[in-house]
Amino acid sequence: MMSSDAARLRKGPVLRAARGMALATLLAALGGCAGTEGFSVFQKGRADTPYGAYLAGRHASAVNDSGKAAIYYERALAEEPGDPVILERAFMAATTAGDMSRAIPLARRLIASESGDRMARLVLALASVREGRFADATEEMKAAEPGPFTALVGTLTLAWAAVGEGDRERALEKLGAFDGRAAFALFRAYHEALMLEVLGDREAAGAAFEKAMEASGGGSIRVVQAYASYLSRGGQDDKARDVLTGFLELAGEHPLAEHELALLQKGETLPPLVANASEGVAEALYGLGSALASDPSGNLAELYLNLALYMRPDFDIARSLLGGAYETQKRWADAVAAYDKVGRNSPLYMNARIQTALALDKLEREDEAIRVLERVARDFPDRIEPLVAMGDIHRAKEKYAEAAKEYQRAIELSGKPDERNWTLYYARGICYERLGEWEKAEADLTLALDLSGDHPLVLNYLGYSWIEQHHRLDEALAMIERAVEQRPNDGYIVDSLGWARYRLGEYALAVKYLERAVELQPGDPTINEHLGDAYWKVGRRIEARYQWSHAMALEPEPRREEILRIKLDLDLEAGERAEAEQKTAAPAGS
Repeated sequence: MMSSDAARLRKGPVLRAARGMALATLLAALGGCAGTEGFSVFQKGRADTPYGAYLAGRHASAVNDSGKAAIYYERALAEEPGDPVILERAFMAATTAGDMSRAIPLARRLIASESGDRMARLVLALASVREGRFADATEEMKAAEPGPFTALVGTLTLAWAAVGEGDRERALEKLGAFDGRAAFALFRAYHEALMLEVLGDREAAGAAFEKAMEASGGGSIRVVQAYASYLSRGGQDDKARDVLTGFLELAGEHPLAEHELALLQKGETLPPLVANASEGVAEALYGLGSALASDPSGNLAELYLNLALYMRPDFDIARSLLGGAYETQKRWADAVAAYDKVGRNSPLYMNARIQTALALDKLEREDEAIRVLERVARDFPDRIEPLVAMGDIHRAKEKYAEAAKEYQRAIELSGKPDERNWTLYYARGICYERLGEWEKAEADLTLALDLSGDHPLVLNYLGYSWIEQHHRLDEALAMIERAVEQRPNDGYIVDSLGWARYRLGEYALAVKYLERAVELQPGDPTINEHLGDAYWKVGRRIEARYQWSHAMALEPEPRREEILRIKLDLDLEAGERAEAEQKTAAPAGS
């Protein structure tokens, strides 16, 4: 499917409207306009015209708000029902947003003029599979124009439609399209195993599952779940436990694997991961969405995950991943909406509620976020995650006393200190340091350093704190140098090394490291201020004032802003005197 208006217009005479240039074609030249103004422009009435509605849809699409785009495009389409570009955009926006009640009728309209439109044919095929009309699904996919899209998504849809009809030979024939393509080896083996099990061929399914496990290295949660379920239903509970335990050893904690281990411990048989063709297609679409979920620039992950949810509405792992994809794009309200639909009985429920709270906090709804987390803490009294999340929210708001209390609760719940919970002591140590309770902070940070095996973050924070206090400078310098060895491209850690050199009076060397730190983290006011101080010490006064001015423009904390103003108005020495007075006058923890 071509994406540009111009490409659509080259497809044939049906797209050249008899009444002249189509509305969307006329507006294509104004494409830049769609991104120049926010929705407030259209809320003043301009979106009530087809022109305004179209531009509003373009703007919504540009910021990946498919739901609003679908509404605006549909409004434009109501006024210009024969416009092919608006029709396609309305269809794609509705499909991406998961609004299938809009998308399916639009798909039918679209293929009336573009009979081979791949996405429209896929949507109609999915609707057919979902309703058990597998022969219709096959005909829909056969009518789609060939291309990379149909080679992957279309092939899997055709294969699962064949499974729905009980046609083993045709299903495996379709999967054969992936033979010899190393990139699809895991995908092929996994879906072959699922299909064979649905078709009742357990022996062949087992061999395919083993291939999928080998191809994934035991590190794919979906393959692991499916294989463990297969083993459990075959009376091989011990082997199923081994598969799940092996995954946890590779990946660490995972609620789905832990939930299935708990079921096995109770003597329960694990349910099949995929029980029918509709769920199989959902699994394929989820796999594609999962592969694309970390890309913040587009909405393909949203498209495939919403299609997966259409095929399987109770697909909580897809819903959770959709929420994560929205977070990647900083679409916090959409993330909240996605996480809110994860069921209370789902193993992913606790994580979904925590992520809901973190997204609410991003929306500056801190009180609501804390209430959500307090409820989670009550619902899961033996889990530290909601307590840590509350601590993190408070700490980010510089409410260090409140944060320390939550970390304390988590520490009490976690039991004896070990390497798994070093971050609790690290976080509480930061709070104590900011509160001016250095003895407690030093104890926590030292313990965190030991438990973490000299993690660079702890090396850096403890070393930097000692440097700020002019304490144990040689040891602090050695610690920060070790941190830089582990993370040479971390601007904050490189800054610490530069500042250590500054404190030791090695100003030329400090400039070298601080210049590198600014390159790595140009938007941090503290690092820019540090470089300005070092420039001043080596006699580069004009550059020093430039760095201080730049630090001011980066919106530092109010106390730092006051010091920077003094440096700019007078000099470094005056700023240092004011800072010393500030520290003397400030109460602990302020």
